[in-house]
Amino acid sequence: MSPGRYLRPYSAKAIVEHEFDTDHLNIFVTFRFAMETTSDPLAEPVVHDVMPPLNLWLCEVDDVPKPVSASAWQDAWTILLTVPDIAVLPDRVTLEYDGPDENLRITWDKQWEPWGPIVSVELPPVYTTRTFSTGPAQQNDVDVSNVNVLFLDCSANDIIIGGFVGGVNGQVLHVAKLCPAEQDVTMKHIAGTGNQDMYLHAGGDETLRGEYGGWALVCDGSNWYDISHAKHV
Repeated sequence: MSPGRYLRPYSAKAIVEHEFDTDHLNIFVTFRFAMETTSDPLAEPVVHDVMPPLNLWLCEVDDVPKPVSASAWQDAWTILLTVPDIAVLPDRVTLEYDGPDENLRITWDKQWEPWGPIVSVELPPVYTTRTFSTGPAQQNDVDVSNVNVLFLDCSANDIIIGGFVGGVNGQVLHVAKLCPAEQDVTMKHIAGTGNQDMYLHAGGDETLRGEYGGWALVCDGSNWYDISHAKHV
């Protein structure tokens, strides 16, 4: 087989998926065949340094071209691309590969052929929990990055929450009091923390004392809104 024939680009496309993470997109490109990811497979540890130039990845977010700032192999089939400066979860993401390039090739040295825009599929969110017990002083910056359930353990002290940080547009947060201890759990209504305030449905601070209970909140990227009740009861 001639060298020219052997090195012709491979024609299959790839699967493109994305997730929104606070202020950027993670784009996962999964290839059909194992890819060459290292220039020295005998090195210890192996350095995954074989990647095409970042400018060959052409990404559009809601029809606006966005640069890819970093890439990293996750395994022999999947490369992770980072698209920075994304404020909210986009409606549409496309990815184009403007190759071929010798640094994107399968393990038997065929370069990957360029492809036109592929519509990326949004990955389902990862549901995570956090247990919070800091008090009794009011906490104005409780981090809920990638958190969907916040458990409040007030067995040792009161807990007062004035605001959150890390919430993103569309994030839903369930806040649950874990114990019926005498210590209070208080959520502050529009505390003016300078972070992400809460807008509680009754228009005032709410306290649970000696009982279980909780709140359901949704974020618009700036603040949190109580959706525990359709109206105050």
